[in-house]
Amino acid sequence: MAQSSGFLLGMDYSETAPVPLSLIVWAPIAADAAGELYIQSICTMSGVVSACITKLSADGQTILWQQTGAGFSSTMAVDPSGAVYLAWGNQSASAFVVEKLSPDGATVVWKTPIPGSALVDGSARGDPSLAVDSSGRAFVVCDAATGGVVARLNAAGAVDFTLHVPVKPLAIAVDPTGSDIVVAVGGGIARLASDGITWIDIDLPHPIITPPLTLLPNPVLAVAANGDAVIYGSVPNGGWVLQRIDPAGAVVFSKAFPAGSAGGLALDAAGNAYITGYTGSALYAVRNSLAPCGATWLSVYALDGSVLQTTYLPGAAVTGSTTYIAVDADSAVHVLSAVPSAAAPARTGPFGAAAAGTLYRFSPNANAQTLSLACIGNGASFLTGPVAPGEIVSLFGNGLGPQQGVQPATTQNPYPTQAAGVEVTFGGTPAPLLWVQDAQINAAVPWSLTGATTEVCVMYSNAQSNCLALPVAQVSPGVFTVDGIHAAAVNQDGTPNSAANPAPLSSAVSVFGTGLGPFSAAPLESSLEGLPIPVNAPVGLETGCPSAYDCPTPISYNTIYAGPAPSQAAGLSRIDFKASDAVLNDGLVPLYLTLQTQSGLALSNPFQIYVTGQ
Repeated sequence: MAQSSGFLLGMDYSETAPVPLSLIVWAPIAADAAGELYIQSICTMSGVVSACITKLSADGQTILWQQTGAGFSSTMAVDPSGAVYLAWGNQSASAFVVEKLSPDGATVVWKTPIPGSALVDGSARGDPSLAVDSSGRAFVVCDAATGGVVARLNAAGAVDFTLHVPVKPLAIAVDPTGSDIVVAVGGGIARLASDGITWIDIDLPHPIITPPLTLLPNPVLAVAANGDAVIYGSVPNGGWVLQRIDPAGAVVFSKAFPAGSAGGLALDAAGNAYITGYTGSALYAVRNSLAPCGATWLSVYALDGSVLQTTYLPGAAVTGSTTYIAVDADSAVHVLSAVPSAAAPARTGPFGAAAAGTLYRFSPNANAQTLSLACIGNGASFLTGPVAPGEIVSLFGNGLGPQQGVQPATTQNPYPTQAAGVEVTFGGTPAPLLWVQDAQINAAVPWSLTGATTEVCVMYSNAQSNCLALPVAQVSPGVFTVDGIHAAAVNQDGTPNSAANPAPLSSAVSVFGTGLGPFSAAPLESSLEGLPIPVNAPVGLETGCPSAYDCPTPISYNTIYAGPAPSQAAGLSRIDFKASDAVLNDGLVPLYLTLQTQSGLALSNPFQIYVTGQ
């Protein structure tokens, strides 16, 4: 199949693996310089169920050793030699401890309490964060009676320094030399000088996410050899943010992702960022995909923020799946899933068929198998799932069309079903094309589509792609956004809604969506709509939360107008509502479009708008 990036990973193996301590340990997988793996999990040793550490050979075939961990609240790091470091809460001392195990796992080399640390409310639920450098120095942040403690321990286990901070840092990371120390605090990061006293940033924390978004607990943090800090964490609207910040504090790039479950972060020697995640039904633009779109994915971002590769893991993962990642010195990528995939792993591995997790290994491979058509989702929300008649959809893959994108002229009415040698069919019916390009096609689902399922295929230059089978629904609502969070909205005066141009509280705001179904009789296939007729389609507005974080009771609102968007392709809808309906909880609670269908209430993706005058 065609390739759209010189960077390409191939899967070496997938095998059953023990369940990681997913709810307790943020990074329960690590690799040493030899590529051998270390997994923290729940296991049974001598008939006793306990937290343990397993060391695996680089090929995943052999268990080299297993040892009981310090406790269920431990955090693990591994140095290049294979020595294992744990940070955990000592209940009897009501403090945190860092412990070092020898590379063979048999000996506790040293165990050091962290001066000034304290368990919150007598428990270790405030998990510490731990990092090590190439010389074996350990860096840790943990709770204090008030605020938190930052500490460094030398290779012999002696405390080099401790620093009390008024707010407990959420994570700590260092570059390989240990000279660049970065901590995450709330919604920002700050750099600590090697003396352990001086903050290099004048303001603590240095803001990295535009207010009012702040990182929730347990972000993942890493530092590249060039000093760039990379942070990946969840935000209150349920989404995730990946940001790269250079040593001067400038944001190199920022990527927003829809709501989903926890993901992992790792850097390779070149500084490329590897992230994993589970977003249920959200899709991403796929480059050189190794499996059709499912739920659990792996993305690789270059230093400038460009996507080197995105692939989905085989099979549809269980809802709420958590994935973790480690990259070894040879740039092999190891992904550990907390639950088994719906697709059985290729082998059982040394843990046996009863193991409940899944371990994958990927390596750079220019000849790895790829797919041409990998993903299909709502063109506004990028959510996968059923397609609805008239819905504007996006298809992602490789070799789907010309390298240079082609947009059919809007003077063509209706839109053509063939463009630049590309044709998309739904159940054999050609679909109107809005945009065609090698990696992405935007098309409109034929209004005539019926049945419970449909098969979608792409033909380019007389060569057919693989086809994907999709369910068909009455509606599949999605709202267009500019960043995955904020709607591509227009204020009442016709100007774009933005942080610099918020909507007055007393005004109306328009957002745009698709997949809302026909508002009257189905129109001609993707013809251009005239001025909207005075319809008020049964589209509602509701507040809600994608997670339980600070979530008030949902409130329903009426829309002012919901109907066709004038002078746009049929299937593109405009929805007007009062700006005051978007200010619940200072605007942090997202909004959803709602449609009542025969099978129940259908919700769009969550979105927010900018409002002033609160």
